[in-house]
Amino acid sequence: MTDAQALVKTLDFQLDIQSNNESLLYDATFEARSVYNETIRLAKQGVEWDDIPDRVADDADLVKNTTQRVVAKALGAMENYYEYNDFGQPSHTTDGAYPLRANFTEGYNLSLTDDGDVGFRISAKPYKHVKGILEGDDAHLDILKTALESDEWKIGTAEALFHNENAELHVNVTNTEQTVRDKHDSRTVVGVDVNEDNVALTALSEGGVEDTLVIDFPEIKFEHHRYFTMRKRVQNAGKDAFTTR
Repeated sequence: MTDAQALVKTLDFQLDIQSNNESLLYDATFEARSVYNETIRLAKQGVEWDDIPDRVADDADLVKNTTQRVVAKALGAMENYYEYNDFGQPSHTTDGAYPLRANFTEGYNLSLTDDGDVGFRISAKPYKHVKGILEGDDAHLDILKTALESDEWKIGTAEALFHNENAELHVNVTNTEQTVRDKHDSRTVVGVDVNEDNVALTALSEGGVEDTLVIDFPEIKFEHHRYFTMRKRVQNAGKDAFTTR
């Protein structure tokens, strides 16, 4: 019998922080790193996993629910380590920021504004919130707006993080009416070939090639052609300014 799994999507957005406290969110991601590292350290020392959340929460300067979500993520990494025969042990000394994980309505909240935007409120620290408007792809915004107004999608955990110094929010949503085949029961795989001016996709099954798709990027192809044309002309003139080094 084929197992089915819930259809889950991750929607990514940029944060237009309007509460003028982006540094608060930035500091919270470093506190999340401390929580993650301490969880891994305690797990390596043999502390009972059920006792770790409360022990870490006592010293963490985060909302309790957020601390629990980061601890769960760290313990999941340790579980994978043991599942794969002690391969890829997580580090408890890693520096830098770590995504701030939270449950919907407990660590972060979303709402529709009068202007039709999606407003956010993230509990970066106890009783301290970061507020603003989500920005992103229209398709992702449409799904999120639907999830806020109907039962078709369920909003779950989200991660606040900084990517290329820009604040982002990645939200998990689950479709309550559709399922997908478990990955172990899948009968089709998709091969991806990334080239200089296109991306080729090929769907394969036990019967052979099911379908192919090539996505061209003509502007990139034009720039490559322009570059090589200029390079050739300069070389013909006896100069080497465009010689590849």
